Amino acid sequence: MKSMAEIRVAQPDRYQSVEVASFAFFDIETTGLHPDRGAKITEIAILPRSGQRFHWTQPENDIGDKYLSEQLSAVLAHLTTGVVVGHNVGFDLRFIAYEAERLGFRGPDVLYIDTLGLARNFCNNTKDYTLSSLLNAFDISIKGPLHTAIVDARATRALFWKLINYGNIETLAQAGMQRLNWSTF
Repeated sequence: MKSMAEIRVAQPDRYQSVEVASFAFFDIETTGLHPDRGAKITEIAILPRSGQRFHWTQPENDIGDKYLSEQLSAVLAHLTTGVVVGHNVGFDLRFIAYEAERLGFRGPDVLYIDTLGLARNFCNNTKDYTLSSLLNAFDISIKGPLHTAIVDARATRALFWKLINYGNIETLAQAGMQRLNWSTF
């Protein structure tokens, strides 16, 4: 019989319970919206169910490739453990995919859930679906300023569990888990 730790580390299938799945709550901060137009990643945070798994901030006044390249293999490894959860996570994963390809890394096989999509499916009474609006709608308070990767990842983690409870979601399929195909992303 597998231990809970072994179950949580393994790549889950769509019908696995959210209660036993391993999650990597993920956020990045960037200098702009388009990596192909020069925007760079300035901060990356990856959190497990509790605590912190990975946090990196680009050194001030140095947005060169050296520091990101040194961290990217660790980031890619963390994104393959369990299911990545983010708010508008496609934006973040596109940046990672762009930088991985540009710096010569191969993108890993990633399973992900987007809290933006979950909120759109279950929340009809909010003015918009920004992270801050959804935190207000669910009365979630987070320490620290939003728009930093570590705080946004913590906020996404709290929002995810509220949405899971609100929507009575039991499986990863019900939560909208998808597989990222790096070659077509």
